[in-house]
Amino acid sequence: MVTKFHIFNPEHDSALAMGSGIYTPKPQIQQFGKDLSTLPLWYSDEEDKVILPEITDQEWLNFVANTIPNIKDKITSLDKYRHSKESKRLMPWGIDNTVCRLTNTTQISGEDVGDVIRRTKQFSSREQTHDALNRLQDAGLYKGFVSEKAETIEEIKNINAEFGKIVVKAPWSSSGRGVFFIDNIDDKEAKRIQKIIDSQGFVMVESFFEKEIDFAIEFENVNDNWQFAGYSIFSTDEHGAYKQNILASDDYLKNEICKYADATLLDSIIKFYCDYFQQRKDELKGNNVIGVDMMAGNGRIHPCVEINVRHTMGIVARKIYDKYIEPGKTGYYAIIRLNNADELKKWNLEQSQAFPLTTTNGKISQGFLSLTPIEEKTVFEAYIVIQ
Repeated sequence: MVTKFHIFNPEHDSALAMGSGIYTPKPQIQQFGKDLSTLPLWYSDEEDKVILPEITDQEWLNFVANTIPNIKDKITSLDKYRHSKESKRLMPWGIDNTVCRLTNTTQISGEDVGDVIRRTKQFSSREQTHDALNRLQDAGLYKGFVSEKAETIEEIKNINAEFGKIVVKAPWSSSGRGVFFIDNIDDKEAKRIQKIIDSQGFVMVESFFEKEIDFAIEFENVNDNWQFAGYSIFSTDEHGAYKQNILASDDYLKNEICKYADATLLDSIIKFYCDYFQQRKDELKGNNVIGVDMMAGNGRIHPCVEINVRHTMGIVARKIYDKYIEPGKTGYYAIIRLNNADELKKWNLEQSQAFPLTTTNGKISQGFLSLTPIEEKTVFEAYIVIQ
């Protein structure tokens, strides 16, 4: 039996952009990764292990043990993973050079990690949206501007002049970073975009899509078959950074999405992606989850904002709901950032009093629950509220 070892590495997209170079995440990303390192405890399977730094918040650990009965058995260290002689597989948030070097991992799914990372980087590039949108358009599932690759500012200016408001995206980035909404490109924007072209080689340019809802469709590889794994409805802040996901059944989420999108078209898009990923399973070998971000508005669907060849917050929300929430209930999964641990503790107490946690038949039926501990220097926290 192969034991799966999970680790949370949210710097994944930036590490991919660096290629084979040694990548050191910015301090805020390092803090985010440390503070939310326990997230895999919630989405991993019961028999899996989760690589974590030492948890000093024993009160939190004891409290969530009522929700995850074997939580202490799941926790392991980086050192124990490295020296483990058992048959094992690394399951990072996303596969990249940085996490593989950190864990001394040389093979994933029986293949050299260098090959897996190279293919993952290619499929994770926003250039991949160009291929997917072309194929969706050929299949009659999308009518609209297909993104274009641009290697110079002059090319971007020409597209801007032709289509008006555009969106310029770095090939590899996440949480709204490296995304520019442009009415008329100015010198400041041009300089920032040129830096991305210099470091990553190109940018992708899209026409602006007037959206009414952000959502995603999640996919999972099960026994070498790529299949639909659920819906995700999420919201972001004004900079495009992730804020929260709705926690609800798939039926509920689909009904919400279809207030803005045609259900038959949505079903056809899901089938398209199942076939698309299955046809390219050799390129995706070593990866087990994919999230495709989409938008809907004015009766239209934008079926490929980006393809995330990694875990996503939508997948986390889907797993949490299916594993721990009483069926039929709704709520939300979110991330908050405050100035320091004391503020977080105070906020947690207020939330716990305002939304007392209750369970029914071993499932959460109401209330607030912190998914991550509060250590001495914690500023980020993931949590859920069931209404």
